[in-house]
Amino acid sequence: MLRNWWDLERTEELSPRQERWLRRAWWLYWSMLALSVGLVVLRVVEGDPPLQILFSALLVAVWIFNLYALRKRLRGHEAASAARQEG
Repeated sequence: MLRNWWDLERTEELSPRQERWLRRAWWLYWSMLALSVGLVVLRVVEGDPPLQILFSALLVAVWIFNLYALRKRLRGHEAASAARQEG
């Protein structure tokens, strides 16, 4: 039976390929967060205008949110997989 993408997200059913890509994205997001933090530090050290520092800090906030959302998705999938294996 075909399901819509929102049904898949609700039940946390992922194919092994989708799970691999989510795990790769996890490391990519961490790398981007580290680069964004480095950019903020560089802008502060160089004495850039506060608006540029603020925009860089917002970029850091976006990557933190992305990491949180991805972690939540991965944990939901792991919990659903464990429940399927037990039941």
